[in-house]
Amino acid sequence: MMKTIITLLIPMFILLSRGVLFSQTVNVTFTVNTSTNLDTLGENGVVQIRGALLAGDGQTTRDGDILPGGGNIGWSSASSLVLENIGGDYWRGTFELNADDTLTYKFWTGFDLDNGTHPDGGWEGPFEFSHGLDRDTRILIVGNSDTTLPVQFYHPGGGNPAVDEFFRPFKSKSDTLSIYFRVNLGGITEASLFDPAVNGPAGIRGNPETSGGFFDWGTTNVTLSREENSVNGGSFWSGVAYIPKDSVTAGSVQKYKFFIENNGGIDWEGNVNPNSPGGDRILPYTTTLVNASMDTTLHWVYFDNQAPTGLIPVDATITFRVSTEALEGIGLFDRGVGDEINLIGPKGWSVVVGQPDDFIDLNFIPALQEWTVAEPFSRIPGSEIAYKYFVRWDSSRIDPSSPNFIPNLVIRGINDDVEDSGWEEPSIVGGGNRVYAYTNAPEQSPGGDFGFDRHFFNSVPANAFFTTPMTITWNVDMTPATDAATNTLGDLFRPGTDSVWVQFDGSLFALTQGFRTFGERAIELKDPDGDGIYSADYEVQPPAWYQLGFIIAYSTATPASFITNGGGSTTGRRYYQFVRPDAILGDLTTVWPSEFVLPVIEWKQEDLPFEQPPDLTQATSVADRGDNLPDRFSLVQNYPNPFNPETNIQYRVAQASQVEIKVYNLMGQLVRTLVDKQQPSGNYAIQWSGHNDAGRLVSSGVYFVKMKAGNFTKIRKMAFVK
Repeated sequence: MMKTIITLLIPMFILLSRGVLFSQTVNVTFTVNTSTNLDTLGENGVVQIRGALLAGDGQTTRDGDILPGGGNIGWSSASSLVLENIGGDYWRGTFELNADDTLTYKFWTGFDLDNGTHPDGGWEGPFEFSHGLDRDTRILIVGNSDTTLPVQFYHPGGGNPAVDEFFRPFKSKSDTLSIYFRVNLGGITEASLFDPAVNGPAGIRGNPETSGGFFDWGTTNVTLSREENSVNGGSFWSGVAYIPKDSVTAGSVQKYKFFIENNGGIDWEGNVNPNSPGGDRILPYTTTLVNASMDTTLHWVYFDNQAPTGLIPVDATITFRVSTEALEGIGLFDRGVGDEINLIGPKGWSVVVGQPDDFIDLNFIPALQEWTVAEPFSRIPGSEIAYKYFVRWDSSRIDPSSPNFIPNLVIRGINDDVEDSGWEEPSIVGGGNRVYAYTNAPEQSPGGDFGFDRHFFNSVPANAFFTTPMTITWNVDMTPATDAATNTLGDLFRPGTDSVWVQFDGSLFALTQGFRTFGERAIELKDPDGDGIYSADYEVQPPAWYQLGFIIAYSTATPASFITNGGGSTTGRRYYQFVRPDAILGDLTTVWPSEFVLPVIEWKQEDLPFEQPPDLTQATSVADRGDNLPDRFSLVQNYPNPFNPETNIQYRVAQASQVEIKVYNLMGQLVRTLVDKQQPSGNYAIQWSGHNDAGRLVSSGVYFVKMKAGNFTKIRKMAFVK
């Protein structure tokens, strides 16, 4: 009997020595923020507490101890203390521990229990000694009641020095909101869009109205620093915005994007949020954040939403081609006086005078009447290249004594260091960037506008301008500007009191009418019958074109103060409407009206609607002929393409004309004349075998076939391979 009692007491004694039996248990809640992790940890990752309980001597660890709530604590992946993601960078877990126990621990992060994060396989770095214990871990002496520990930030390894276990990557201040931003540039680095040795630093730009001017779309007021030891050779950049609390309002929304200060690399993110007008990132100023002084971190994102693919960049040459015929037709471009066309975007968006810019020069090809460049690239197939064309006007354009003078023209760094007028506003994308998806082909070219294989500056084709007077009527419904639900810009519009204006921000149409391209209220709209629709007839001074890009400005209670809608840098920043022709003749001559009334548009705060331009490539004045004869001119894409030994070229002649079909090389040099004669209306086909006019076989490469008949011109690209 005695032996049995002793046998039962031995395990009980062991349990008592471990503090398990008859010990008081408490719940301890741990919260860790992983915004300081040096790898691409997401909400589907793993955050675990690994550690041990100290023995009575305060030094010896009891690794693998059983916890009172079940499970165990240890330094291996078998530890049962796994935290759950509660949103963004925050992870939380509540575990049952014994009162008065001493827990030594670190947070471990991984993509699963077997694959830890960079740089030390998920392990945290060292911590400063505390509680009189000679250990480089976090230390918790469990109290006698349930406890919620303050937020702890993950301390990455990789040789980082010891820190206090409750360190923060930012300072908490009573009069500011501390917001920790983080962006991963690995995707654009991989795609050869960004080189940290040349570009940077990264920063944040945003809407000034909701931050009391702290953020700004034109200035980087929050600069990020590179995390040198982060994944992919230092792909993370981070920094803190200390926003004055009295400058923000609970419930408002901060729009922002990441931006790179650079020479020779990408600057802006593109449309990174399809749910936000303008594609901006969104930071809600919640009541908790503003009124409870809850400093926070924003979960990391990839710059431009471009993640590394692990693929190898492909070398290729991209040929960009653009026509300036309409720009010349309205008197705003003449290469004879020194005007030039550049490409901007693939190397970045910097146009800062006195620093290396990001322009790619285009060359004019007289035979093709277009500007062209064949530019080498090294990118990941599937990556996108955003770009625009840009007018570089000659300096004589702003000299009032010069015959080349263009009134109200602004050239950055010459007569204005803030705005410039040279930016393209492509109408087919609502003034936003053109975007090309990179492929793995060695020779590439973006698709052209309106079915052509070349672009038109501003997406305005050669027959889209008029040289006779025209009256255009604007119509804007201002009712939404009177409603606080649809207008949060400031003072609501007051019908009958406030004035309403059309403002041609960014539009080259403004220059043809003698207005500045930015900031000038041009046409006042009125509402004499009080129906809320403000209108005005405007006598257009020719030459001008059919594309009308504008915003609306209205006055407020403050004298000389105006509120404007739209804004930003992407699609939806201004309205686009078009004058529509009465007819398109067979040779694509456009018949314009003498009066045109624009459809009524509603005032909107942002994400402004834009019309699609009318099709000026289809004849509209020729009735069905029923004789199988073509009713329009056309040049069909050659087939096969690429080709060897010959290719077929089909074309249509709508009416008797002098027809020219010629082949040119990339330098614009004439290679072969295929047709040069008067031809009646009909469908035609001709072959080219790759020989020049001298009868010699040309070298492999890209060639252009150009058809000209009356006012009709069409160019197609061909590839000859030996």
